Amino acid sequence: MTSTAAALSLPIGPRLSARARSLAPAAFRPNARGAFWAAVILLGSLLGPAEAAVKLGIVLTSLRLALFIMLAWGLVVLARKLTRGGYVPVLSDLVVLALVLWMETALAATQGPAAIASAIGLRPVEFLSAYLAGRCLFGNRAGLEPFARVLLVVVGLLVLMGFVDLASGENIFGRVARQVFGIDRNALYITQYRFGLPRARASFEHAILFGTFFATCATLLYHLLRSPTVRAGAVVLCLVGTLTALSSAPLLAFMIFCAFAAYDRLLCGSPWRWTLLVGIALYGLGLLLLLVDDPLRVLIDCFTLDPQTGVYRFLIWEWVAYNLQSSPFFGIGGRDWVRLSTMVSSVDALWLAQSLHAGYVGLALLVASIFSAFFVWTPRATQPHDCPWHDRARKGVTIALVQMTFIAFTVHYWGTCWAFFALLIGIRAGLAEARYLPPPMRGDPPPPAPAHTRLRPAAGRLTPMEARRADA
Repeated sequence: MTSTAAALSLPIGPRLSARARSLAPAAFRPNARGAFWAAVILLGSLLGPAEAAVKLGIVLTSLRLALFIMLAWGLVVLARKLTRGGYVPVLSDLVVLALVLWMETALAATQGPAAIASAIGLRPVEFLSAYLAGRCLFGNRAGLEPFARVLLVVVGLLVLMGFVDLASGENIFGRVARQVFGIDRNALYITQYRFGLPRARASFEHAILFGTFFATCATLLYHLLRSPTVRAGAVVLCLVGTLTALSSAPLLAFMIFCAFAAYDRLLCGSPWRWTLLVGIALYGLGLLLLLVDDPLRVLIDCFTLDPQTGVYRFLIWEWVAYNLQSSPFFGIGGRDWVRLSTMVSSVDALWLAQSLHAGYVGLALLVASIFSAFFVWTPRATQPHDCPWHDRARKGVTIALVQMTFIAFTVHYWGTCWAFFALLIGIRAGLAEARYLPPPMRGDPPPPAPAHTRLRPAAGRLTPMEARRADA
């Protein structure tokens, strides 16, 4: 019977079902090659100096151009996931959307709709673009493995650029880009010195952001790269990059990574080790809040190398709280904040800057976006698909988020680190989703065939011994 006759002999119901299956879109599959080129575009944009900008209504840098590409690319992949069954809702998807809308609303309420096109108005768009890139392009094994390889190359190039800064005695990349493009975006873009040496920042906006990036990359590369030798070399490379920034906060972040890595290594056979660590941290925080009169001042004094710096940072906290008394919900937008005449306009903490720009509501949504990236909502009971690689990747991205969250009390993220922070949140949300996806939908390699299957001949063929017996 021919295939056509066989199909016509079927009842009408099975024929319609077969027709529907043939017309249905294929199941979602991640694109590893596409993720590689997305990583090249996004991470490669970090090599462009922040001063290398073109003013086209907005100040367009290489990073912003890459983020606009990631926004369109991420939306396309998200649409494919929604239509082909590769999407599992993560709570951060809603929280990040609410955060972006609130930040734009708060800015329009405080400074008018025209302020949305300003640099502060682009911050929500940058955050959403980086989050979508991490969530849809790099949130699984097929995307995160090429991401780690590209990241290692970019880290090496940035270390070389940092050494060029040190050898030239100034932030030469920023100076040359400012002379070529003629856009001086911020007074902070002058060379800063410490211990008689220039603080390297290469293509970044500030030396402290340069060092923070390396401290975070040490955690990511340590957990995502396969070869132990390459991992060790990557960590040493990141340590060198952290040291060239000559900043205490990135060094503290690198120490956090070392402490987590040593703790995990010592208790690797104990599944309760992370529960114990969280319990100890909460217990210590409770004691600090209950027994210390001014816990914030104590924390700032303990985690800054210079006591005078700690006092100044505490003054910033007090004056930001004073500024928010008149507008606790929307903040003050991009307007200058009231302070002592001896204080500069910079706010050395992400949480304070977010409160000024979008009020306490914007701060709460930013904090919630971090924690919500760990929670998945499955419409029906779904069995998680755990594997050692994804467990290690989730652990690495989580520790990197802890690093950036902790030192954000003394560092304000903007530009590169602001986008990198959102990227990590998106990757963590993607890894939370990947736990509930079948292995093919998250890019897992096929399992190796059993030994007896690999040695067995194809169906219908005889083994050499059986062939000799048949000839005999």
